[in-house]
Amino acid sequence: MKTVVIGHLRLAGLLIEFLDDGRMRPALVLRETDRQVAVVEAGRRERTLSRALVLNAYPDRTVNRGNLAAEVARLEAERTALAVEIDLGLLWEIVQEQNRSFTAEELSELFFGRRAPVDVSVMIEALLNDRLYFVRRHMEFLPRPAEQVERLRVQQDKTRLRSEANRRTRSLLEGILAGRIAPAVEEAAPLVAELKAFLENPFTRSKDLEAMLAAAAPELLPGEAAFEILERLGSAMDGPRYVIIGGIRTKFPSRALAEAAAAAPPARPQSDDSSAVTIDDDDTVEIDDALSCEPLADDGLRVRVHIALVADFVARGGAVDREAAARATTIYLPEATIRMLPDAIACESASLIAGVERHVLTTDLRLSAAGDLVGYAIYPSQLKVSQRLSYERADAWIAAESAHPEALKVRRLYEMAQRLRERRRAAGAVIVSRREPKVKVAADGSIEISVIDNASASRMLVAEFMVLSNHVLARHAANNRIPIIYRVQPSGGGDLATLRPRLSIYPEYHAGIGLDCYAQISSPIRRYMDLVLQRQIVAALTDGKAKLPYEADELLTVIANAEASEAASKDLERRAKRYWTLRFLERECLGAPLQAIVTRDGASAELFDYAVRGTLHGAPNISSQARILAQIGNIDPVRGVLSLEYLSTLGRDTDGDR
Repeated sequence: MKTVVIGHLRLAGLLIEFLDDGRMRPALVLRETDRQVAVVEAGRRERTLSRALVLNAYPDRTVNRGNLAAEVARLEAERTALAVEIDLGLLWEIVQEQNRSFTAEELSELFFGRRAPVDVSVMIEALLNDRLYFVRRHMEFLPRPAEQVERLRVQQDKTRLRSEANRRTRSLLEGILAGRIAPAVEEAAPLVAELKAFLENPFTRSKDLEAMLAAAAPELLPGEAAFEILERLGSAMDGPRYVIIGGIRTKFPSRALAEAAAAAPPARPQSDDSSAVTIDDDDTVEIDDALSCEPLADDGLRVRVHIALVADFVARGGAVDREAAARATTIYLPEATIRMLPDAIACESASLIAGVERHVLTTDLRLSAAGDLVGYAIYPSQLKVSQRLSYERADAWIAAESAHPEALKVRRLYEMAQRLRERRRAAGAVIVSRREPKVKVAADGSIEISVIDNASASRMLVAEFMVLSNHVLARHAANNRIPIIYRVQPSGGGDLATLRPRLSIYPEYHAGIGLDCYAQISSPIRRYMDLVLQRQIVAALTDGKAKLPYEADELLTVIANAEASEAASKDLERRAKRYWTLRFLERECLGAPLQAIVTRDGASAELFDYAVRGTLHGAPNISSQARILAQIGNIDPVRGVLSLEYLSTLGRDTDGDR
């Protein structure tokens, strides 16, 4: 079979292999340009690659989305069978005296006797991961001199000896975490110093130590394991536990602080909306949205969704912007809030504080009585919020049916939000409104837990209008060909709850939300990607598409940076919240009967007063949502383990006032 030369070969529709972290990864090419290709992998993940990373292609194989997984599985089976045959030492002995470099195709022909794409693929991967016999020069491979190979063999022997020391360290780490080993202070001193250095600077963390910590406690983040070991050795570091574990930078550079304090926004037209309200938790200081409504003819409703116009205060490429891009998101931990933006912007100049003029991006919506969108406008403006409401007060207004004008407006918003939610539900949206704990840890270590009911009327109201505003902004961008980042979730088969939404620069259906086009633009104070998209939308509205701040390629870079950072931050928030909730239960609730709600048909239960779930043991056949009494059986805050022992079943009216 002939060698496949990528060069200017048309790749769209072909099964290719691209280089990813030293491995050849198969994918189907969906689209291509001169410099990039858009591909889909067998796991349905789409990504955009530099064409230079495409090293192999299979033009003789007929592959499409439907058979991609099967074809990739077949290819991997072929590659596995070939990989066990490769002996680079033997190949090196054959070619090392020729004193020239070889292509992977040439070496494949020498070893396998052919140059089929699958043979070349296996050879490329073996050569890229070789550290002994060949030197890579671009995509050619030069055999090392015999004396150099011998010297490298000696070095590898030393590395193996170091590996034995690493195994001893790993054994020590495992023993300390399991409580089997309590080394003397002198013996532990080198380990303590190494662990502190590991936690103090996340940018210089030892990869070897990180790997050993991960192996010693696979269920923990390496930082969690390091912090816990130091604590058990009596050498805990000062500072908020999960801020240290996450290696989070808490201080802003002085240049960013100065820039934030001096930020001067451009002039914006004055809004004629005098009745906008914000609805937030009592302790919220980063207020990024406000709502108002006016009745229309035929029982329709005009709703204005105002989002803090953060783009007016954060210049692209400035010191604040660079820091925000690095942070990617505000992180909410029980011990501390680490904001994406300096307080001067996040909590003051951009925050929609009632009674103070603030810059906003308004999505002005006109809705029919049934909830149809019959018209919209999008514009920046200057607004004075009339009133700040807590969720509790808004809930009371909705429930009381007061004739007070402000209460009537909130109730109108709620009734329209109900219609909007039902429309999304009918379109297939998966709406999950789980209760969740809100955990605060004071400086003295005391823990306070309250429960947030995300299904409450006012929280649902706010959520629905944020979803609608995001949808309208996304649809506007798509219709006007303004490059932005969309959130998509295809509906093609499978359980939607298990199909993770992804980011794309192409508008597609979001099945989980039940809308044909969606983007997140409603939290620019807290999410960098929202700030980027707000910049893009505002520039298109005010300057026209000729002066957009971001090209599509630049948005791909934003996606790559933000996706990983947001995921890591959410994981850290989840771990921190569970750790401190379980720590509270361990301190205060051992042996006490606790009300719980059965989940997963008796396999687990959620403690009612703390909104935390654990496995359930000893329960009879019992259905989900049944009320029971349980007590803590086993609890390990560090590993997030909570098991509950069933005590009894409660009647439906038990504590019904809750």
